[in-house]
Amino acid sequence: MKNVLRKIPAILVMAALFTLSTLPGNDPILNSVHLSDKIEHFIAYFVLGITFCIWIPSKNWFARPVFYGVLVIVLCTLFGISDEYHQTFVPERSGDLYDLTVDFVASVSAVFAYFLFIKKIKK
Repeated sequence: MKNVLRKIPAILVMAALFTLSTLPGNDPILNSVHLSDKIEHFIAYFVLGITFCIWIPSKNWFARPVFYGVLVIVLCTLFGISDEYHQTFVPERSGDLYDLTVDFVASVSAVFAYFLFIKKIKK
């Protein structure tokens, strides 16, 4: 049961990101936040990265940190690719390589932040 609960945050974040990416570019919900598009992407994919990190039990992180770190980064990046591709079919939206780059950087940042956090907790 505990392992199932670990998955829920990531699934909810992915569902929220997919839902937001289905909205047309002129939707008031998208335009209600007045941050840079890149900052919004960074926050969203940092949170996604953290939720993927939580999905993996900490004992696994300590046993193979590089493997699980790369796994989380790849999963976030693949989700970002699918999200950018999906947006090419949404009115007034487009796929953007710069957004994908920010998604990647955010996922790398999330992995490092999470690993430093669990390392500090272990001490």
